Amino acid sequence: MSWKAMTPAEACDLVDFWDAAPWPLTRDQAQQLAVDGLGWTTEVEDGVSYLMNTVSGFTVPDVSTIGSRGDLSYLSLDLADTIREVTRESRRFLGDAFALVVREAEIRWGTPVMRDSEQTTSATWDTASGGRISFRLAPRSLSAMFETPQGVELDRKTGHR
Repeated sequence: MSWKAMTPAEACDLVDFWDAAPWPLTRDQAQQLAVDGLGWTTEVEDGVSYLMNTVSGFTVPDVSTIGSRGDLSYLSLDLADTIREVTRESRRFLGDAFALVVREAEIRWGTPVMRDSEQTTSATWDTASGGRISFRLAPRSLSAMFETPQGVELDRKTGHR
């Protein structure tokens, strides 16, 4: 089985793109920014527009964009294909990709806060913009989350992290 993952530089450039965005942005503004700046597309289903990373060619191209009172709180981005059947090879593939992405990110942003739970490992950095970048390794996926400065502030106000 052959899977695809972003290169470490591509993954870090992607979250740098979102970190440099002129926050706050609404979901629609963020989608348009991705279409114009990244070449992504949007698809409309039942009157709702969904952001799609059609550039990377992953098995699951959709991008999760979560808003809070109009402004976007965070984006969740796949950095590799979604694994359908977890095997020793798929665990090695995702683990290696995660290690390489974290190594590249450490060069750019310094030492992350590492967290391990029963099924996941994450590396997190706070950014100068007030945002937060996390890379997350799970048995079936490798993903990034960019929390906007507004999302980080909302977490702070509600007592998270």
